[in-house]
Amino acid sequence: MLLLQALVIAFFTWFSATACPMWLRWSMYFGAPLVAGLVNGLLLGDVGYGLSVGSTVMMAYIGMVAIGGSLPSDYALAGYLGVAMTMLAGADPSVGLTVAVPIGLLGLLSFNVKMSLNSVWVHKADKYATEGNARGVVMMNLFASQIFPLLTYFVPSFLCVYFGSGALETLLAVIPSQVTSILSLAGHLIPALGLAMLASVLFKASLVPFFAVGFALSAYLNLGTMPIAIIGAAAGILHLIYTSQGGASVLEGLSLGAEDASDVAEQAAGLKKLSKKTLRKSWIAWQSWGQICYNYERMMGLGFCHCMVPVLEELYGNDQEAIAAGLKRHLAYFNTENTWGSIIPGITAAMEEERANGAEIDDDMENNLKTALMGPMAGIGDSVTQSLVKVVLLSIAIGLASQGSALGPILLVVLFSVYALGVGYFCYMSGYKFGKSAVTKLLAGGLVKQLTEGLGAMGMMVLGCLVATVIPLTCPLTFELASGTIEIQSILDTILPKLLPFASFLVTYAAIKKGVKPTHVIVAMFVVAAVFSLLGVLA
Repeated sequence: MLLLQALVIAFFTWFSATACPMWLRWSMYFGAPLVAGLVNGLLLGDVGYGLSVGSTVMMAYIGMVAIGGSLPSDYALAGYLGVAMTMLAGADPSVGLTVAVPIGLLGLLSFNVKMSLNSVWVHKADKYATEGNARGVVMMNLFASQIFPLLTYFVPSFLCVYFGSGALETLLAVIPSQVTSILSLAGHLIPALGLAMLASVLFKASLVPFFAVGFALSAYLNLGTMPIAIIGAAAGILHLIYTSQGGASVLEGLSLGAEDASDVAEQAAGLKKLSKKTLRKSWIAWQSWGQICYNYERMMGLGFCHCMVPVLEELYGNDQEAIAAGLKRHLAYFNTENTWGSIIPGITAAMEEERANGAEIDDDMENNLKTALMGPMAGIGDSVTQSLVKVVLLSIAIGLASQGSALGPILLVVLFSVYALGVGYFCYMSGYKFGKSAVTKLLAGGLVKQLTEGLGAMGMMVLGCLVATVIPLTCPLTFELASGTIEIQSILDTILPKLLPFASFLVTYAAIKKGVKPTHVIVAMFVVAAVFSLLGVLA
């Protein structure tokens, strides 16, 4: 039985880390510990335990953002492998953090090996491009790119679960209870790091009242994440209404309706026109496989070329020379965020169409435009997708999962997929329809600013709720007096409910703002846990 479990866990680790479509990978990878809790719970026969471990481990990663492809930890290994080994060892969910976090840090070796070796397939794709072999380019992106990840993710994960889980169980069984208490307390403290990193991204002075409201609603009224998220959404909308100056529709002029008169005129003149079917194939190829062969040399260059294959084939037909030239120019270095960055392949498809119809567009013009746009769109995408949308959906999902509801990770996967596909499709088609002016129209309409403000208000309210609910820090000290027993925790609750979680969050946030590295904060937390656990001050 363990053999089958090890194989399945290794498969999910590899699949979520590198092989699944990017729109799905947002939820399965950045929400890895939470989703892994459900997957491993089903596999190991204890969904409640899996959700508890997954939601606990998730709190260490909720505030981590991968900017420009740089990972602070490997979420897939920390999630799928870390949660699985914790469950197989029968450890307390809080101890799961002390298992998963080191695995995630060591997992960066797998990520770096994959990023380095995948350049091999880009060079092979260069040869196929010279021959005009579009199928060969696609094969390099989709299938060859998975050879090294199978070796660096699947194989180590299988070996760790199959041979390592028993050793971990034995180790946890023989270590002294004092050490277990220290590990448990460290597990209670580490969520403060994830929330502090999240706060450093979301913080804006004007949004602090939303944090206070979220904290108070949870600490005093015991409201869960879901009702606070609903209240936060309403508060975010009201914030926009009363702070916006114009009120003009951000989507004005960006309608994606039926063909207009210019489209009909182009077709009547015999000009080449990309079909909706081809545009959709190009978009889904980008949305799904734009980053599957991620590598340090070209980053997403091979994925971008893959999504242009349907466009080139329809525009140039059997003209192998033209197709070869197109493949070669789109294999250049490229890196952006997949969802909002979909506007760039959309614009490029429009430029290819104009070029095929005789417009004076050369390789430099296309590549310069892509280079100019990939940074700004990555900034928008990383801020909105990772720092806001991901956080809000993860917060709701963690709240449900921590209560034992499998609906939490399921909602995360479904809603994140709907968001990524919806925004990606809109941006791609906007880019194609409006060409180079699409980004200007998008930014001029204020869509990004309004989304950031509204989601930021909601995110800060949910953050306040999480501080009060997911840092289970208490003071077990008691004093015996002639008049009775005095419990320190009761005194603290009269001052401010959840005072210790709030204080640990503030201290951690101050350290992060001063530039202290997260790894140093984790080490400090273990030291604090060792001292205060042995003294019996914190639990």
